[in-house]
Amino acid sequence: MTKSAVIKQVAGVIVGVVTLSAGWGGAAFAESGQDAMARFTELSQQAERLAETMNSAQQDLDRKMQLLSEAEQRQVDDLARLDAARAQLAGYQGNADRIAAAAYMGGRADEVNAILTAASPQTLIDNLAIQRTMASHMSEQMRVFRRLDSEARAMAAASAKSTADARVAVDAAAAVRADLQSKQSQLQTEVTAAKAEFALLPPSEQAVLTVMPASVVAALGPIRPIPTVGMGGLVPNARGLAAYIMATYPGVRSIGGVRADPLPDHPSGRAIDIMLDDMGLGDVILADIHSQGARFGVVYTMWRVPAHFDHIHVTVA
Repeated sequence: MTKSAVIKQVAGVIVGVVTLSAGWGGAAFAESGQDAMARFTELSQQAERLAETMNSAQQDLDRKMQLLSEAEQRQVDDLARLDAARAQLAGYQGNADRIAAAAYMGGRADEVNAILTAASPQTLIDNLAIQRTMASHMSEQMRVFRRLDSEARAMAAASAKSTADARVAVDAAAAVRADLQSKQSQLQTEVTAAKAEFALLPPSEQAVLTVMPASVVAALGPIRPIPTVGMGGLVPNARGLAAYIMATYPGVRSIGGVRADPLPDHPSGRAIDIMLDDMGLGDVILADIHSQGARFGVVYTMWRVPAHFDHIHVTVA
């Protein structure tokens, strides 16, 4: 075989190899592009389905927040009626006490005693008239006193129920909100993965695709604020602290303020309860509150003690 023939044969082999390699490379690139498109499409669809679920959850949260608002208003109204009933009762309690003391200090006040002690018939008539007037007045005062006492007890029961209802409503809203936060975090992960696959697509395919549908963009937006109850009637320090916690720690489950309680802190509006699911977050918040004690007039706090493992209690001046 001549040298020129050998050269031609080798050249033909090289051309064949190059052509085959080009074919393989083109097929591999096309397959890689198709895989990226398939993964991007799947991730986009997952994100859209999750966004739809979040939209339903957001609507549920809106309903829960409305129920919370209504429950809180009932609580406020019941507390006001309870205070009014107690004020009336206190006034009649004083009258009842004075009447009882007068009768005690004055000795017997029945008709037999009036007859035995009367100096004359006219005195007897006058004493009997006075005694009957006093007895009638006392009877009316005690009747009103008993009615007000019964009303105050009923208002106390109603207030306790509305407070419990408000707590149930705020817990329900907080649970839905926490679920939304979890779903939003999952959605963000899926969107990040979809964007990574999108970046692998050829520019020609990227140009005709939408990275994030509008529903996904909306689902990644802000979630409703932390559910609260009993914010009306808080003193300025307590109100300021609640606002600071809401703005700084979105992971808080809920915040409670004014409510009926044997101790004066909550009824007076000087205390808030910061409800938590994460004790580590609670430690961080407590340290933050202590570091800003002067700013918010913090008197004392309770956390990680009996009945306070799920919330931080803060009383302010």
